[in-house]
This record gives sequence, C-alpha cells and structure tokens, in this order.
Amino acid sequence: MLRDVETRPRIAGDAFKSKPVANRLYQTSTMAALLDAVYDGETTLDELLQHGNFGLGTFNALDGEMIVTNGVARQFRAEGVAAQAPGSLKTPFACVTYFEPEQCFNIDRPLGKAGFEAEVDRLVGNPNLFAAVRFTGQFERVETRTVFCQCQPYPHMLEVVKKQPTFSMESVNGTMIGFRTPAYMQGVNVAGYHVHFLTEDCARGGHVTDYKVTRGQLEVATIADLDIRLPRTQQFAQANLNPEHLHDAIMEAEGG
Repeated sequence: MLRDVETRPRIAGDAFKSKPVANRLYQTSTMAALLDAVYDGETTLDELLQHGNFGLGTFNALDGEMIVTNGVARQFRAEGVAAQAPGSLKTPFACVTYFEPEQCFNIDRPLGKAGFEAEVDRLVGNPNLFAAVRFTGQFERVETRTVFCQCQPYPHMLEVVKKQPTFSMESVNGTMIGFRTPAYMQGVNVAGYHVHFLTEDCARGGHVTDYKVTRGQLEVATIADLDIRLPRTQQFAQANLNPEHLHDAIMEAEGG
C-alpha cells in the first residue's frame, strides 16, 4: 500500500525523496510524435520506473512493445516473446503510474472488446478523465501485435504497422493493462483504450488489438493528474504534431 506523500520542503543536500503518488500519469513524449517517426527518446527505463510501477510504451528505434507490471518492464520484440528489459534501454513514448485500484468488479460472463470497455466506462463514470485499467483472468482469445526494430532513416508509423507481426492466443490466462484516454487528448496520447497483454507465465504478449474475456477481476482507477515530459531533441522539434486526419492515422496505427 502506498503511503501519503511527505510534503516538507527539500533543501540542498537533503537525502529526502518524495514518495510515490498513486494514480498520477507520467508520460514521455506524445503519440503524435511517435506517429511521425520520432522513435528515439532520452528517458531510460530506470528513470521511467521512478514514476510508476504499471504502464506501457515502446523502445527506442521502435524495438518492440513495452508492458510494466509490478514495477518490472518487459519487452515484446518481433517474435512476441516477453523478456525483462534492462534499465539502460530508452523509450520514445511511454505512460506509467503507481496504480491503486479505486474500484474492483468481478467479470463472470464472456465479454468482447466493446462490452468490456462499456463496463470500464460504467465504473469510471467520468468520460473526461483518464483511467488506468487492469484485468486479470481468463481470455477466450487475445489478438496481439508487436513491431520490428527500425533503422534510420525511420519510416512513418503507418508504414511500419503494415509489416507488424501479429499473434493469436486462445484459452489463455493473463493480465491486460492500459489506459483510457479522453477524446480531447487525441494526439497527446491515444484517445480511447490502449492496452497491452502479458500471459500468466510472463512468456508472451504484446499490444492488444482485439480480445474476448471469460472471467476474472477488473480493476480501475481514475487519473486527473498528468506529468508529460516533452523531448528537447531536434527530431521532436521538426516533427509534424498536427497532421491532417490525425485521429484516423492513430486509429490505424493502433489497430483500432
């Protein structure tokens, strides 16, 4: 259980470190930048994990998908196999939080993607806040994808996803985590649901494109506090972060 944040002021040379704040979103860069091939970031995993124990993202050069569970970052490379990622790896886009569920709900009937998202929306209530979502249990099926490591000059994201490896898992147990982002934040993040999956044995998974849950525990928390760190790189400075048809492009890139 997380403790309350200590609020006494810092002073030079003070060894005091602020304690984790639950359900505050920490994000590196933006989805629009990733869409425009800004695939190299400055934040290491060691730095990222100082801001959360739960989340998702990708790696520099778009070298696979990331999932963070229980403070451990794992990397799904092109073969879809999960491996713990070293702290020295860097990320161009990631979102993490210290997840403390505010509501729990037992799912005891099959639900597809639309039905599952409707349950989350019902529990969260407020459509204008972010939400962190975790489901642990049984899946009738899970469709996932990951991405190949890219070489410079980097291709546009929509070119990359045309060649993405996809995987289908049936009758599998595992954990699906991610975030629901309000529609007005499209481009900053991914409007709607963005979730990744990890099997119970921590061996497989990736970015989720479709699924059907059977039974398990759904946990949600609202997020009203955001900390977004933008890159100071030349690549980010030259990116087109407000292209035409941004929404459609992100939906295509995310498999929505």
